[in-house]
Amino acid sequence: MSYPIEPSRQLRRQREKRSSRAPVLKRRSVSALLVAVLVLIAIATTVAHRPTVATAASADGSPNVVLVMTDDQRAGTTYWMPEVRAGLQQPGTRFSHLVIPTSTCCPSRASTLTGLFAHDTGVYGNGSPDGGWSTFFANGNEERTIATALHDGGYRTGLFGKYLNGFAQADNGAKVDHVPPGWTRFLTFKSTTAAYYDYRLSDDSVYGSRPRDYSTDVLAQRARDFIRGTASDQPVFVMLTPFAPHAPYTPAPRDVDTFIGKLPSYHPPSVTEDVSDKPPYITGRPRVSQYAIDRARRLQVETLQSVDDAVGTLLRTLTETGRMTNTLFIYTSDNGLMWGDHHTRGKYVPYRFASDVPLIMRWDGHIPAGAVDRRMALNLDIPATIAAAAGVSMPSSGKDLRGSDRRGSVLLEARTSQQVDGGAMHPAYCGLRSSSRLFVHYADGFEELYDYTMDPYETQNQASNPAYAGVVESMRATAAARCLPVPPGFTWGGP
Repeated sequence: MSYPIEPSRQLRRQREKRSSRAPVLKRRSVSALLVAVLVLIAIATTVAHRPTVATAASADGSPNVVLVMTDDQRAGTTYWMPEVRAGLQQPGTRFSHLVIPTSTCCPSRASTLTGLFAHDTGVYGNGSPDGGWSTFFANGNEERTIATALHDGGYRTGLFGKYLNGFAQADNGAKVDHVPPGWTRFLTFKSTTAAYYDYRLSDDSVYGSRPRDYSTDVLAQRARDFIRGTASDQPVFVMLTPFAPHAPYTPAPRDVDTFIGKLPSYHPPSVTEDVSDKPPYITGRPRVSQYAIDRARRLQVETLQSVDDAVGTLLRTLTETGRMTNTLFIYTSDNGLMWGDHHTRGKYVPYRFASDVPLIMRWDGHIPAGAVDRRMALNLDIPATIAAAAGVSMPSSGKDLRGSDRRGSVLLEARTSQQVDGGAMHPAYCGLRSSSRLFVHYADGFEELYDYTMDPYETQNQASNPAYAGVVESMRATAAARCLPVPPGFTWGGP
C-alpha cells in the first residue's frame, strides 16, 4: 500500500539509473596503465606502516545511512504504517525493546546525536536550566556528533526537520545563521522549534497553511532532492526528523478522519487501574477521559500516515538512484507518550509507555530480514551502530546493534519536571529497566518496582513487598553505580 506525498503533484520517478558507486576507468594504453601501477606501488610502500582511515568516498563499501526519527511516537504504532512495515520491517529487523533513558525530546535527541547519556551531555530537559540547545551547545556536544564523524569520513550529510528544542529561538545565543558542525545541509525550523503549518525554515523559505505547506511533506521532498543531488560515488547521510506525530496531532489533509471507527478504544489496565500505589505526583490525578484518549490516539495514527509516505518516498529515491542495495535505513522516535496510562498524558516519566519507542533497521545483506531482536537497546546505540557500519570513530556509550552484545538492564535518569498536561511536578529520579522489571527511586525517597512477567501494565507497585526486598536492593545498588553524576535536584537519601 502506498500513499503519494502530494496527490496533486505526483512525484515523477526518474527512469534513468545513475552510474554505480565504483569509479569507471577509461581505456588507457598499456604503458599508461603500467606507469599508474608503478606509482600506486610506490605510494603503497611509502605508507605501508602508517595507520590508514578509509574514506567513505572510496570503493570500501561504506553504506549510505538514512535515519528517520519521529516525535512522541509510541512503540507498536508502526502497525498502522504500511510503507514502514513492507519497506523496512519485512526486509529488516524490528527491535522490540528500545528504551529512552531520559524520555523527552531534547535529552533524547542529544543522546541520539552523540551516543551519550544525559549525565554526559548535560542535557536533562527541553529548556534551561540543564536543557535545550543552549546547554547542548555550551557543553561542546555539537563537536562530537554522528554528523561530524560521518562528515569527516567523507559523507555528504543532511538534517531535515526538528533539531533541538530552543535552537530556533531568537535569544538562544547562537550566531546568525549558525549551522552546527558536521552538516553539509542543515534545514531546520526557524523562529519555532517545529510546526505543521505557518513556519519558516532555516534557508528562509516561508510556508503557510495550504495543503502543500504541510511540513512533513516539505521536509521529505527536501531530503529526497538532497539524495538525488549527491554524486553517485559519495555516500550520503540523511536525518529526517518530522514534527509528527507530536501534539497538536495534525494529519495531512489527505489523512484527516481516515481512521475514524478503525481503531479499538484504548483502555488497558494501565488506564483503568487504581493509582493509589503510585508516587504522589500521580495519586491525586483523575482518570483521563476515554474520549480524550481515543481522540489523541486516532489523530496520532492519522498524523503518522504522512511519515509513512515519506519513508516510501525515500525508499523509492534510494532505489532509483542505485543506493538502496547499500543503505542502512533506521526508523525510530525520540520518546513515547502516555495515552492516559497511570492517569497521565505526556512523557518524561519512567514508565514504559513513555520510554519505549519503535526501532527498525534495514541493511540488505547485513541485517537479518523479517527478524525480531528482543535485546535491551538504547537510543545511544543508534549512532554507535551507524559509526561502526560506516567505519568511522566517535566516543559513545552505545553498542553496535549488529553485534551480539546484551545488556541485563538499562539506566533511566531525569531531573525534576512538570508533565505536559499541567500535572504536578515529579521529583528527579534514577532508575533501572530490564526486560522483566522496572525500578525507580525518586529524590523524595519514593520508590517503584514493577514485575513485567506478571504485570506488564505496571499496575502493582512491589517496592514495599517483602518478597521483592532483595530485588529492590540489588536494582537500587546498580542504578546508584550507573547514575553518575546524578540528575539536577536528585539525592538518594530522600528528604
